[in-house]
Amino acid sequence: MQFRVSLRAAVVVAAMLVAGGLSSAPAHAAEPAAEPDPTSVYIEMPMERIGVDHEIAEANGYEVHVDSNGVEYAVKEGEANLLGEVTGNCGTSFVYLTAVDTKKHYTSIYTGYTILPSYPGAIYTDWAVGVLDNYGSSTKTWHDPSKPTRFWAKTHGFTSSGAGWVYANVRPGSIATLSNGTICFSGSPTASAYL
Repeated sequence: MQFRVSLRAAVVVAAMLVAGGLSSAPAHAAEPAAEPDPTSVYIEMPMERIGVDHEIAEANGYEVHVDSNGVEYAVKEGEANLLGEVTGNCGTSFVYLTAVDTKKHYTSIYTGYTILPSYPGAIYTDWAVGVLDNYGSSTKTWHDPSKPTRFWAKTHGFTSSGAGWVYANVRPGSIATLSNGTICFSGSPTASAYL
């Protein structure tokens, strides 16, 4: 069974429930049906441009400027950015949990990102996924140099010590550094599954 959940949809549903007055339910309302236990959840978040690695930018022929929000951006030497502004996100990041064997409490964690076509490819990835369940926590890390790429994805197995929910979060500070020096922040998506 697979569910695709968007943060925006979850917020809208929660707002509708609150607006509908959860406390106005009849005193003898029937017990709600049990929620299905998701064994596979995929969450995606926008990646945000947070600055520029000056050394990489200069080595590849880019100049570093600052937009009106105080965030650095890279422009090819000799090319003018007439607007003096770079808007929008630089890509999307994801984390995906899928239960491989619920009897053995084993799951696979998939994580990665896609860089938008308006940006050059990533040349370095510094990524970490934190995993938490009822029995403890751990962190899976990747430090990958690469040829410029717009798509990067990795997987890592995880076994829980027993039944229960497991949560995987792309850790704050996970970044992709692009060939023009732009640093794209992961957005820290979080997914959960029941093992």
